[in-house]
Amino acid sequence: MTGRKAVFFFYVCLILLLPAALFAEKVTANWHLAGYTRHRDAVFADRARRQSPAPDIEAIWIKIAPSQKSKYRKHIRQYLEDVRRPAGRFNSIEILCEIDCAEYLIRFTRYVYLDNERNILHEAGDPRSPWLRINRGSLWHPIYKEACPSEEIK
Repeated sequence: MTGRKAVFFFYVCLILLLPAALFAEKVTANWHLAGYTRHRDAVFADRARRQSPAPDIEAIWIKIAPSQKSKYRKHIRQYLEDVRRPAGRFNSIEILCEIDCAEYLIRFTRYVYLDNERNILHEAGDPRSPWLRINRGSLWHPIYKEACPSEEIK
């Protein structure tokens, strides 16, 4: 690739990615952009609320603020309507993830649905939710690196 083509390609990629960063919900210094869902919604990890509930287990909160046209937002709104909560006010979701650093596993134990003012619309959770494998290159790999910074998936 020539120099001009490379620069052009860089700017095209920047233009495609910039709207997600600009329109993502404002985050504090504790929230760190970790990646994007398959629906192209930004996923943030809160480094300040990382905990160790058991040996080799790290817990970290993630946040997803889906765009207005996101399919994920539509799924969440449908869920909130099903549990009789004000779906129209939904803005973001925070999810407590537990990560087994030694076994490269993740599970989602608590969900908090928030409006624009960070008021809780609904909470749900399952402390016995199933463990899922974390694969390199998946959305959960950057979350793993946030929760287990001294570890690396082999």
